[in-house]
Amino acid sequence: MATLADIYTERMKCHPFGLALYHPVSSRDLRPGCVGFFDSLGCWTPIAHLEHSESLSKYGLRFPTQSLTVARTERIKGWTPKVGLEVKERSGGVELEASGLATGLPVDASLRVEYGTSADTGAVLITAAPVTRNGYHYQSPFKEWVKSNARDLLNGPLGADIKENGLFVVTQTHATEKVALTAWKNAKSKAYFGFGVGVTGLGEVSPNVQWYTGHSESGWNVHEAEAGELKVVFVGGLAYRRVWPLSNQLHRTNSPSRGTSGALTEERISVSGPGTEHLELECKTWGMPFEELEDDTSDEDASD
Repeated sequence: MATLADIYTERMKCHPFGLALYHPVSSRDLRPGCVGFFDSLGCWTPIAHLEHSESLSKYGLRFPTQSLTVARTERIKGWTPKVGLEVKERSGGVELEASGLATGLPVDASLRVEYGTSADTGAVLITAAPVTRNGYHYQSPFKEWVKSNARDLLNGPLGADIKENGLFVVTQTHATEKVALTAWKNAKSKAYFGFGVGVTGLGEVSPNVQWYTGHSESGWNVHEAEAGELKVVFVGGLAYRRVWPLSNQLHRTNSPSRGTSGALTEERISVSGPGTEHLELECKTWGMPFEELEDDTSDEDASD
């Protein structure tokens, strides 16, 4: 049976930012250049960072032979709430409560929002402004690194975990100071969210504005970043998974990418050598290339 993490990622694949994280991760642990995997619960496990030689040498991994090109940081002000495929949004003031809907929101909420869908499942992500986008240009250096280090990864101390859960190479992230998200499994379910005084629209919500979580089938998960960090809500990059010869299909586990088709491209690499069973890994790219996302910067501030 699909978990809420599965449902959330599946419904949010309509957005071009990469893999939607039901469990937002600290930007200290998940940032562009990181290599790791998502476990069976959808939680991130870091292994190393491609520009930190000490973390690479710990597992006998080599430094990238091609230079990695850092993209400029984008701080996006007008990042509206992101809803899952087929989810509809309706906003208003006290009239939402007056209409007889049991929203679960207090009278202090000056803006009330209702989310619902006719589909079997739904998902909603609400973030405080700004959302910060970081990443690298060009994927070929990362692909070359995986090809050069795949055997050492699979034969190393974390080889069993990688074979089971796959490998994710992070090339871009979207992160924010404050996050609220929810997912549900019932077509008749609705989710309600409210904002305090001063919010009249959903175009930009300051992290200092009061948030109110209303009724939702599974409840709302609210995450606030600590000093010196952000919470990553979307991660883009290269997802590698083992291909099983008999079925010629990816080994499927309960990781966030299971059962989804949001990846843009896919290719395969072979891994073999002394002391290594012959394996094929399939690579899927999550998220649009950083330079393509940069094309739409009408409501963004850029900084070096």
